[in-house]
Amino acid sequence: MNRNKNVLLVTGGSVDMKLLRDYYDSNNDLYVVGVDKGLESLDKALIMPDLVIGDFDSACDSIRTIYASSAGAIVLNTEKDYSDTHAAIVEVLKLNPEHITIIGGTGTRIDHMLGTIGLLKFCLKNGVKAEVIDNNNRIRIIDKEITITKKSQYGKYVSCVAFSDIVEGLTIKGFKYDVFDMTLTNDDTIGVSNELREEEGLISIKKGYLLVFETKD
Repeated sequence: MNRNKNVLLVTGGSVDMKLLRDYYDSNNDLYVVGVDKGLESLDKALIMPDLVIGDFDSACDSIRTIYASSAGAIVLNTEKDYSDTHAAIVEVLKLNPEHITIIGGTGTRIDHMLGTIGLLKFCLKNGVKAEVIDNNNRIRIIDKEITITKKSQYGKYVSCVAFSDIVEGLTIKGFKYDVFDMTLTNDDTIGVSNELREEEGLISIKKGYLLVFETKD
C-alpha cells in the first residue's frame, strides 16, 4: 500500500509558536491533526487542522466552540482508557502515513510525556516512523538502525537509552564513543551524551527497542 502522508500532530504540551510555524512552512503536503488543547497552538499559528480530536476538557471555551462542533471532529468521552494523543495516533494510522511528527508532546506533565514517547513504539510496531520534537529535543525509537548526519542532526548531543528492559547488539559507529555488539539495559546511563565524530554516524541494534535522543543545551 502506498504511503503518501506526512502527519503533523499537535497536542497539549508545551508548544513554541516559532517551531510550530517553521516546521509547518518547511514541510509540504502535511496532514495536520489538532489534539484537544493543541488546537489552541494551531489557532495561534494560523494553521488549519485536517483532523480535530479530543475530549476537549483542557481546551479553552472559544476553541471548544469553534472546533468541537466542526464537521468531522472526533469528540471523545472524558472517561476513557487511553489519552487523546493515543486516540489521535490510532486515527492517523488508518491513513497509512509515511511519518508522524508530534509537537506538544513534552512539557510540565512528565506522565503525559512518557506516555507520548511510548506511542512512538506503538507507531513503530505498526510500521510507521514517528518522532517527538520540541525546541531542544528530537526523540525517536528504533528497533533496527538509524543514521544521523552532522548536516541534519537536531542537536549536538546524541543519547541512546534502552526502552525495552534489554537492548541487545547495540553498535554505534562514527561517534566520539563507539561501541560494538553491546548489551544495554534500561537502568544504564552509559549511552547518554555522545557526539558525532564523523560526518555520518550509525546506530543499530539486534533486539529490543532503543530511544534515540538528539538534544541541545
